[in-house]
Amino acid sequence: MTATMTVAEIMRYGDDAFEVRQAPRPVAAKGELLIRNHAAGVNNIDLMIRRGELAKAVPLPFIPGVEGAGIVQEVGSGICDFEVGQRVMWFGPLSAGGYGQFVCVDARYVAPIGEEITFSAAAATPVAYVTAHHMLFDYGRLEAGSWVLVRSAAGGVGVAALQLARNAGFRTIALTDKAKHHFVLANGASAAFDYKEASVFDQVMKLTGGRGVELCLNAVAGSTIAEDLMLLSPMGQLISFGHLAGPPTGSAADLLMTHFTKSVGIRVSDIYTYYTIDPAGLSATLAKMATDLRGGRIVPQVFDVQPLAAVAKAHASLETGAVRGKVVISTD
Repeated sequence: MTATMTVAEIMRYGDDAFEVRQAPRPVAAKGELLIRNHAAGVNNIDLMIRRGELAKAVPLPFIPGVEGAGIVQEVGSGICDFEVGQRVMWFGPLSAGGYGQFVCVDARYVAPIGEEITFSAAAATPVAYVTAHHMLFDYGRLEAGSWVLVRSAAGGVGVAALQLARNAGFRTIALTDKAKHHFVLANGASAAFDYKEASVFDQVMKLTGGRGVELCLNAVAGSTIAEDLMLLSPMGQLISFGHLAGPPTGSAADLLMTHFTKSVGIRVSDIYTYYTIDPAGLSATLAKMATDLRGGRIVPQVFDVQPLAAVAKAHASLETGAVRGKVVISTD
């Protein structure tokens, strides 16, 4: 008889998308771990799939969830670094199926978490912290004292960037709602400004002595790309890694030629490029984040935990814009 598990599966697009049902339990292939998944992080990519924005790439029915945490149940052939019963966190492809009780994940994208870390905290770590670390340390030319501007700073990646930048000796400016300023300052921001205020440019320039910031991490896009280019220092760099306000507006000429004499750069960053092109690099970054998590050097902020039966509520929570940190689904 085929073993089954409980999953939350997208059956149709829209708000009434999910059905909680029984599905066949996956089987670990060579190089994979079968993990009893206890928690899964909710990410914007999950919301985009549910809304039908990636319909061509992700046909229905579909079990979302690209990160999580649980206990190793089975070790596939060719693996010697993990054992049954080990507590781990994982980072998977779009098809990982994290909104289910069992997942099979390439062992390269799994890291041990130890007994002291909750599954909810561990599930909130891989996507946010690997993404933030990749942008801060693999792309940037930063040194101690460098200024980093973080938009959507109270979100999962934003909080991760603030904590990692603080640990490295960088100075950060958090752009977020005024109601979230205390939260971002507590998580490592050197300063916090309300992104809705017209005086942001003047505030940033005053704080940086008129130089501007060495790096902008922009998860918003839309018109904010042009705004952030104004804030870059000479040789500064802007990284666009999300499109919460839609695609960037303006042409390459509009965005770059205005700042030609500052020699600034714009980069787009999709974490799955790193995932696919440099598995060893991503694996090393994930392992480092697990070490920092166990050592208390990073502290994921879990805003809300919902059971599988309330997955729609978890998505609605993230869509409100009121979230501070991450939303997590419990699969217990």
